[in-house]
Amino acid sequence: MSRILLTVVVVGALVLMVRGLGEQIHIENTSEAVRAARHGAALIAWACVLLTLAAAHGWLVMGRSPWIAVGLMAPVVLCGGLTWVVPDSLWGVLAALVAVPAAGVAVLVVLLVPSR
Repeated sequence: MSRILLTVVVVGALVLMVRGLGEQIHIENTSEAVRAARHGAALIAWACVLLTLAAAHGWLVMGRSPWIAVGLMAPVVLCGGLTWVVPDSLWGVLAALVAVPAAGVAVLVVLLVPSR
């Protein structure tokens, strides 16, 4: 049951992350685009909180490998960190090409491989 709950939390967080990164993309700095980018940053922040909690739960409570936590923390560090440090660039969006699949593989390992 804990594996399924962790999977649901991670998938939900990744959906929030991708939606937030999608709202970060804009051509002009209109008031509507800035408002959408601010909303996207909030979605990314919530996704980072959920992924951090999921990584901590998987490693500390479930006793999974630290590499699972590293995979789950990849979007937090890359996408969330780059969005926070350089909010007006697309580096966070480009980092999602690496970070989101890493978290997806980590959650698949948690779901499919039984713990020792």
